[in-house]
This record gives sequence, structure tokens and C-alpha cells, in this order.
Amino acid sequence: MADLEIYRIIGANLAARRRELRLKQAEVASMIGLTRASLANIETGRQKLMLHQIYRLAQALQVESIIDLVPSSFSFEQASGPLMIEGSDVSDTQRAQIEQYVRRKHGGLK
Repeated sequence: MADLEIYRIIGANLAARRRELRLKQAEVASMIGLTRASLANIETGRQKLMLHQIYRLAQALQVESIIDLVPSSFSFEQASGPLMIEGSDVSDTQRAQIEQYVRRKHGGLK
């Protein structure tokens, strides 16, 4: 599975849950502070989303955990070196904890 494939999977899960709740893209986008076009791009995997956005989406889509929106497992392909966490206000300690969690939970980065 290519690294960018995770965004397509998450987007499809978001769209399915939104449709299940019979919510329009504009309604959900408004709840989380995005434009409808941005949410549409996220749902199709064309736009990356940040960790805080996943939490906002989980709340808007009434799921218990972000785990309900992400794949149960994911294999990083063609990934090497440090995990890149961009576009988020996390401290160096938080960044290290996130990287450690991802590496431990998903069998490490190749």
C-alpha cells in the first residue's frame, strides 16, 4: 500500500460515515471549520488532513474514536528516515511520542 493510499482509505471512511448520518458535505465542513471543497478533496484522498482535523471529524461524525475512521493496519511503503509530521503545532516531545506510537503500532517504517 503506497503511503498516500492511507488518505484515500480515511477519506472513503469519512464519506461513508457522513452518508450514513445523512449529512451533507457543507454541513460537516462547517462543523469542523473547512470549506465544502476541502472536505470533498479529503473524502477522495486528494487532500491530506492533519491530526487535529481527524479528531474534529470524529466528533462531527459521532464516532467514539478516531480509530473508527482510520484503517486497522497500514504498511508504510517507500518510507525511510524520520516520520514527517507537518502542519501541526506539536512540541518536540509530542512529535517523538507520535512517531514512537506509529512505529510501534504499525510495525515500524521501512
